[in-house]
Amino acid sequence: MLCKTLLLFITLGTNLGTQGYFIESPVVELPNGKIQGLQLTTFANKTYYSFQKIPYASPPVGTLRFKAPQPAQNWDGILNATFLATSCYQLQINQVSDSEDCLFINVYTPELPTDDQNVSLPVMFFIYGGAFLLGSSILAPPDLFVNNGVILVSFNYRLGAFGFLSTQDEVIPGNNGLKDQLLALQWTHQNIHLFGGNPDKITIFGQSAGSASVAYQMLNQDSVGLFAGAILESGSFLSPWAFQRNSRQIAFNTAAILNSTFSSSNDSTALLAFLQGVAAEDLDAAAEQYLINQTTPWDYAVSQGNLFAPVIEVKNPDAFLTRKMYGLLQAGNIIKVPVMIGFNSEESLLFNQDPAVFQTVLEAWDAKLDLIVPNDMQITDLEKHSEMALSIRDIYTGGETFGNRLGDGIRYCSDNSFTRSIIKHAEFYSTLAETYFYQFSYDGKLGNISVHYDGAESVGHSEEAFYLFCSGLGCNFDSYVPESDRITSERLIKLWTDFAKFQNPTPEVSELLQNITWPPLSVVDGDFLYLDVNENLEIKNHPKSATFDEWDKLYENLGYSDFDTY
Repeated sequence: MLCKTLLLFITLGTNLGTQGYFIESPVVELPNGKIQGLQLTTFANKTYYSFQKIPYASPPVGTLRFKAPQPAQNWDGILNATFLATSCYQLQINQVSDSEDCLFINVYTPELPTDDQNVSLPVMFFIYGGAFLLGSSILAPPDLFVNNGVILVSFNYRLGAFGFLSTQDEVIPGNNGLKDQLLALQWTHQNIHLFGGNPDKITIFGQSAGSASVAYQMLNQDSVGLFAGAILESGSFLSPWAFQRNSRQIAFNTAAILNSTFSSSNDSTALLAFLQGVAAEDLDAAAEQYLINQTTPWDYAVSQGNLFAPVIEVKNPDAFLTRKMYGLLQAGNIIKVPVMIGFNSEESLLFNQDPAVFQTVLEAWDAKLDLIVPNDMQITDLEKHSEMALSIRDIYTGGETFGNRLGDGIRYCSDNSFTRSIIKHAEFYSTLAETYFYQFSYDGKLGNISVHYDGAESVGHSEEAFYLFCSGLGCNFDSYVPESDRITSERLIKLWTDFAKFQNPTPEVSELLQNITWPPLSVVDGDFLYLDVNENLEIKNHPKSATFDEWDKLYENLGYSDFDTY
């Protein structure tokens, strides 16, 4: 599997521990009705207020399946918002909490407004990752954020076939998961003042597919004015896995698992009527079966496009995206707010932790080298395609076969699926708005990936998330991790929350941050300054330049730039 496996795109939640201590039940009145939450304390004895499972949309069931989300309906009485325990249907992990009625939002605030004072706190709006196939707001506990004086908002959005199935026409245009995110963001902007938040100081952030989702939200003009900053952790809409070009074929093939007539049908209306009538668990199982059927030794999805992912829609009243992302970003047709963006030092380690299995991947590449050429290069000539494959391999092996060069293979995986697209995204965006770039290089115990390959770096996909999210006793890092892990966690949460407060991650000199000032990225004079987060913080120049520069030349030499991903 090229960058094995989709299942592990979501890795928050191993440190959840207990959630705090019940004290009393605060009530907030929303436009839809009243909700009752909980007053809790963090491990650091910081009081906060938790409101979970607030409906932000009507249940997307029946005739609303595969449709853009509709606003939530009013309710009578006081809604119990003290316990979430609901996730959207998802592939590869079958949880008892999975439900099609899953569009709920959670608010965790350090302080509620009083009759004579609205505290107007900064807000951090988190979008979970999971390859657009899995994930849940359950796995984003708030302790470290509320400890640092910001409100954390998390929510569920539709996944897999429910959120991203598309017939690439007006019948099922697609992108409903992104549309859920937009409605949740609009809900937050409209209601967060009722929880003590400042609607003009919302920072959207996400990891992996959540990071790509943040990038997509920045392309949608309906999001203008809804957020003041954005943080992108290990994902962009330019990332090859974050886009699907062949969703119509996938939609009919998925339906054919349940009804064989769709293997030869081309009727989108009939497909919609059929799929709206099947049980949710049957649709989820069919989508999972199709995913299993499509699995290859080199993991096509991560390198070339997840099976259920955002698409370019035909024009329709609810359209989210109708033009290619690369061209929109290059032309500056994107919401311009301060941004933090970056990646972990060797992203693909997470997906390739078994050396024996990864060795078979290298053998598959050597047997059929064309597999390593990105589809977004759009090379149809077979001879040129083979020449490109050789050129790409040369970047990593210097003309040799991959053989047993596991470190070279890992570097290729990381660049092809993550780092190349993220650097290009930042390069373009830095000419439009203030941009802070980082590389997370700290290889600590909390990161939970121990594999290392000679010649490659050491921190895999999602490891930074374990330093940002924890709850209750799980935040007592002193009891089971080195001191340097605790310090790294404190540094990351300070950088993230200071960015939310000031749109600048280092607004003043801090001893915790080793008195460093993180400079905004500027590529005008040929530099690419970034913050390397390791046991020490250090400003460096040109991340991954040895390989990125060579990739950049290959794309430039194609002679065209009508790309979607990069």
